[in-house]
Amino acid sequence: MKKLLSSLLALSLTLSLALVPASALELDQAKELLADLYVDGVSDEILALDSLDAILEAIGDPYTFYMTPEQYTAFNQSVNGQTVVGIGATAELAYDGGYRILSVLPNSPALEAGIQPGDIIVAVDGVAAAPEVPPQNLIAGEAGTPLTLTLNRGGQTLELRLVRRAVEIPIVTYELKGSAGYIDCISFGDSTAASVQEAVTAMNDHASVWIMDLRSNPGGDSGATADSASLFVGQGDMLYFRDGSGRHYRDPAPRYTDQTDKPVIILTSEHSASGSELFSGDIRAYSGGIALGQRTFGKGTAQLVLNAINCQYMVGGEAMKITAYRFFAPDGATNHIVGILPTLLISPENTEAAALLLSCAPSSHPENHLKIDLAGQTFYVNLSEALKEENRPALTELLEALPPSAQLRYSTGQNWDDCPAIAPAALAHHLVIPFTARTLSDAEDSEYAWEIDTLTTYGLLSGYDDGLFHPADTVTRAQFCAMAAAALDLPDGKPGQFPDVKEGAWYAGAVSAMADMGFISGYANGNFGPGDTITYQEMVSILNKVAIWASMDGYYLGQDALTLQDALTYSDYSSWAQAAARNLDQLESLLEDVSPKDPGTREVAAATLCRLMQNIHLIWG
Repeated sequence: MKKLLSSLLALSLTLSLALVPASALELDQAKELLADLYVDGVSDEILALDSLDAILEAIGDPYTFYMTPEQYTAFNQSVNGQTVVGIGATAELAYDGGYRILSVLPNSPALEAGIQPGDIIVAVDGVAAAPEVPPQNLIAGEAGTPLTLTLNRGGQTLELRLVRRAVEIPIVTYELKGSAGYIDCISFGDSTAASVQEAVTAMNDHASVWIMDLRSNPGGDSGATADSASLFVGQGDMLYFRDGSGRHYRDPAPRYTDQTDKPVIILTSEHSASGSELFSGDIRAYSGGIALGQRTFGKGTAQLVLNAINCQYMVGGEAMKITAYRFFAPDGATNHIVGILPTLLISPENTEAAALLLSCAPSSHPENHLKIDLAGQTFYVNLSEALKEENRPALTELLEALPPSAQLRYSTGQNWDDCPAIAPAALAHHLVIPFTARTLSDAEDSEYAWEIDTLTTYGLLSGYDDGLFHPADTVTRAQFCAMAAAALDLPDGKPGQFPDVKEGAWYAGAVSAMADMGFISGYANGNFGPGDTITYQEMVSILNKVAIWASMDGYYLGQDALTLQDALTYSDYSSWAQAAARNLDQLESLLEDVSPKDPGTREVAAATLCRLMQNIHLIWG
């Protein structure tokens, strides 16, 4: 069966859909679809199982599932925005088998009851919400009828009583907030791009900055995402797909042209996923603005939705959703697992307030203003507004979040040209507001202070219990795995992969995570050697595998055979590390003044990791 890119290529799961028995779809037909389309391939052993439920469970992908006609109708309503009867929340099947609330709709029973993104649905009217009992089947009912929802929030059990009613799913709402054109987008569906265009047209004469609120936005349709982003950055390439055979596809050009030259501030949360991550990647790739908030969910796979229109096996309104592609932003970076790391890492409590502070219009009289150059854009802050009691926490956190790449100026006069750059800590001291540095004091003496400060500002790197970094200390293989796994936000891997990595050891989860991803391997005897000091060429070899997985540039470099000239150029490296050294050098991430076989130090590890993450665009700007 030919693999097709479709307008039905969905970038997220936006309803609580479970693995349910097929209806008209025959088992052999489902096996054929999975064997041909699933991005990671399906083994013969799994395909030999005797039910679709068993096959899907063995695949273990929460985004690949069968939909009854009723579920497919509900899926389309959630993505495209309609009025439905229910409680007004979207959820997804989580990897642990539970159902996680992704977003709560405005003017809904869920919002009024205090339901929050991240809550886990435990039961509905006492009936457990297990994978085989999807909660939407239990929640559905007539308007005006009550139900009791049992939730788990951070280990605490909550029992909430709600009444079903008709809830409108407004895909996009917008309003002016001061000089910010504030656009709240909860999904990327058929009407999203047109609604965003309407918002830009309506507010363009009055807005100085756009705020695109994608917090808890679970994604939607890839075309709608690309069209929406093109309104801010134009008609360049917005998306690349890679299928299971390693082939890349360029997504069709978006339908809209650039509508504005004003910067975008994207609000993100840990529940922003898939299409909303792609939108952020588009803005990042074309230097159209910044992201502000929390690291996002990390869903970088795309699903084909097979229905009666594009698949002859689907009849009677049923459908099947299959993970068929991995997708990449225009700059080649994945967001799968690693998510989108915002330009400014801000707590949920201060995300919106910090964005509004950055939305000040440029002033011809900049006295008592801040000017922040960041990621190719310039933002202004009116200190008269920012120093109000209710805004001080956001101002403090905004200054603490500025990475070394940002330039901060404080004007006490009439001309920005007369204002030298000032450090955030020094400005906070001058303004008499709290400031807790995210950097580590002993890093300033390192020749790689910039890289160390960047990683610590983003929370990707931490110091010891004494509050120091100890840049010259050597690094063990386990420590380097822990450092890389934390920076990439990898979940703990499967235990028991190396006999000398004991379950329960502080580094076990990180070592297993790196092994699960194929980034590390053990010695010939099967051991890993967690306490062995790592060499620089071992670091390079590991990070090369990261680059191949995380970026299109790294992937293509990894396909190139080592030439004789390469071997001569990198002859200081062992033969097994020469291609990796060449690749990292091409990605401008190799430290040339470090001997390949020298013991790796914390500063060298941090510098190489930071440069790679920046050059494959995992770090914004």
